[in-house]
Amino acid sequence: MKQALVIPIYQPNEKVLPFLSLFKSNDFALMIVVDDGSGLAYQSRFDQIKNLGTFQVISYGKNGGKGHALKTAFQEIISHHPEIQGIVTADGDGQHAYEDILKVRDALDLAPNHLVMGVRDFTGKDVPHHNKVGNNLSALYFKMATGVKLNDTQTGLRGFGSNLFALSLGAKGERYEYEMNFLMEAVKEAPLTKVGIQTIYDGNKSSHFHPVRDSLRIYKTPLLYAIVALASAGIDLGFFSLFTAIGPSDTLYKILVATIGARLLSGIFNFTLEYFFVFDNEGGFAKKLGRYSIIFFINMGLSFGLTYAFNYLPANLTFIKFVVDFVLFIANFFVARGWIFAKKMAHKKDDKKKLHKSEEVHP
Repeated sequence: MKQALVIPIYQPNEKVLPFLSLFKSNDFALMIVVDDGSGLAYQSRFDQIKNLGTFQVISYGKNGGKGHALKTAFQEIISHHPEIQGIVTADGDGQHAYEDILKVRDALDLAPNHLVMGVRDFTGKDVPHHNKVGNNLSALYFKMATGVKLNDTQTGLRGFGSNLFALSLGAKGERYEYEMNFLMEAVKEAPLTKVGIQTIYDGNKSSHFHPVRDSLRIYKTPLLYAIVALASAGIDLGFFSLFTAIGPSDTLYKILVATIGARLLSGIFNFTLEYFFVFDNEGGFAKKLGRYSIIFFINMGLSFGLTYAFNYLPANLTFIKFVVDFVLFIANFFVARGWIFAKKMAHKKDDKKKLHKSEEVHP
């Protein structure tokens, strides 16, 4: 199996050249370094990389982000190197060891239709606490969203075959969020192979990852969903309190009328914002509205039934409803992402006509 190695680099430090010097010409059929708009100050280092004779260097003037750099290399491979059947990606900031990159290459060679992930072990004493917490939360989110257990979702050491080439270009995002978006879709289309690799940290001195800004990009969808859901819950609870205050005296009918009235008003608000602002949607409004309506009425029934079932507790009805709806809120995110607003899986092995073009690059 002929494979290509892709290493995106932005403003390389002094460790990059010794690291790249470890690679031999026969390690991969093609090796590409992408200069992600590092600027003239770093031109001499990229010239040194070219002089190694083992890497093709692709450069462009403006920094586009890690996702953009990866997709630029993927486009180059798919357009001009039809002999390549698999791609391995790695980081150039010292977080991946040479021998681990070859381990991922060999695993992909044995399972060419799999997504191969180089997985780090975060249980060691040398791993910073904030990295452990962040990775555990990311792994939990990934497990809940996809049903797939992966302890290291943030690794940049990955391998995939031609069955995922179209997806590698079609996944959303131009910066660090691209890797998570690709991963979320890739596990739906290909089996997952996990390869244990070394856990290397240098205090993130060489990383260009911005913890706040880039985390917001990566988790933009669930964060927007939570904001919209909170606003919808406020509308729902507000009208529920109003309707229970002015509704009939019978508890059953009071809860029923208040739940229906409040949920209809908040549901209109919620669907509108989720469709236009939270999830990526390309048409299909009527179909998605129909799906949303099904879940809407199921939720309304559950909200009413559970609120009524627990109304015997010595607590305010609005508080009981809040607890019930919070549990439903968690479940609804994954239903919304995985079914209501799910994107069509239109990535086909030989559908190269649909692969969008990257901007012009200069080898």
